[in-house]
Amino acid sequence: MLSKPYTIVDIETTGMNGWFDRIIEIGMIRVEKNQIVEKFKSLVNPEIYVSPFIENFTGIRSEELQQAPIFSEIKDKVYDLLTDSIFVAHNARFDYSFLRNEFKRTGISYNVKTLCTVKLSRNLFPQYRTHSLSAIIERYHLGCKNRHRAYDDAFVLWQFIQNISRKFTVSKLQKINQKLLKSAYSSNAKIAKQIESLPESPGVYIFYDDKNLPLYVGKSKNIKDRVIAHFSTDYESTRRLLMTKSIARIDFIQTAGELGALIQESYLIKTLLPYFNRTLRRKKQFVTLTKDKSAKGFLELKMEVIDQIDSSNFENLFGVFRNKKSAKEVAANIVKKYSLCNKLMGIEKTRSSCFEYKLGRCKGACIGLEKKESYNARFLIAFVENKQFRPWPFQGPIEIVEKNEEDEIYESFLINNWCLLDTDFDLDTYKIISSFIKHKNPKYRVVQNSSNNTHISAYSKSAQIIL
Repeated sequence: MLSKPYTIVDIETTGMNGWFDRIIEIGMIRVEKNQIVEKFKSLVNPEIYVSPFIENFTGIRSEELQQAPIFSEIKDKVYDLLTDSIFVAHNARFDYSFLRNEFKRTGISYNVKTLCTVKLSRNLFPQYRTHSLSAIIERYHLGCKNRHRAYDDAFVLWQFIQNISRKFTVSKLQKINQKLLKSAYSSNAKIAKQIESLPESPGVYIFYDDKNLPLYVGKSKNIKDRVIAHFSTDYESTRRLLMTKSIARIDFIQTAGELGALIQESYLIKTLLPYFNRTLRRKKQFVTLTKDKSAKGFLELKMEVIDQIDSSNFENLFGVFRNKKSAKEVAANIVKKYSLCNKLMGIEKTRSSCFEYKLGRCKGACIGLEKKESYNARFLIAFVENKQFRPWPFQGPIEIVEKNEEDEIYESFLINNWCLLDTDFDLDTYKIISSFIKHKNPKYRVVQNSSNNTHISAYSKSAQIIL
């Protein structure tokens, strides 16, 4: 039926949600050149509660599962059986999403093409209304010793495949299977065709609905694989399923590398405001904590709500926060750790002593009982040891160039004070660039801007093109 090896898979689970529920039994049959080459079946300890309904439905008792191996103990065997083969199952997206999640919990990335025998039956026998496994068993008089047990149900599919292989020509079966494999990601043929044309390279992708409104923006090192993953794991939550069912068009922008994808994603989410993106929304204002000095000479943290950050004052900037609550929580922890003053740290507004003084933790700087020299020394230690905003570590702008030589895509990013040149400070862009420089250790060069403004302008333009 298939020119490539394929593995017939059936699983029993604790429920229908691939994110919360777990596998309790797995049955597998690997087929090569129309011959069974290996079989595997095992109970799986889900390490979570199994309801009486599931016990009655499958006939699998919790006592049996307690003695069974956990998935991580059989993962290598399962993975070997699936390697270099097409994943075949009845309602394949369900079984596939559960296995992907189990592999993910053990640190394994699994992503292959799937062939759904429900869709295969519908294409071959459109005259029938239902194509459930029970209907197929009855319709073709197939044997199934233990219904709703993983291996027995998988063996039913093997019998079904043998049955249709006798009834239809090889060319017809291959033609239908080719079509189903291309559309395995989605029941919508138009979307499946779009997925097939996606690049397997870094970049961002955008999902749109039938009214051309943006639903979701994402990034990946491999656009096609990541989009496929959305469809193959949509059973994990109602929200994901709602999103994939609403997709009418998929757009993408290739980038040369990871930094370009991260920046592009952040920019598009803030610009398009897609419905299913809950993070990286446009934030017009920031809350900052900045080192300052009171009229009496005490160092303090000044809290401000601002819409633009002055890069020339980065040295005194302690941290940037999304709201006042987050800023106050960080400041309060430092107050307790270093016996500082709530009032001087911008947490309390009072004319008398702060609350920490009443608890015996503040040494009285707020009411003049502690000398500013000793308080300021302690404040500076706290400031340096806990500063959440990294100062710009370079002498001037730097240029980072990313290259995707295979697709001949090159991008140049000119960055200064955590900003792309000629753009305002953005908290998310700061976090992206800061983390990228810290963890990826990219190649860069410091750009001399003292006397060559035209040179910088040219690089600025190339950096802005991606936006």
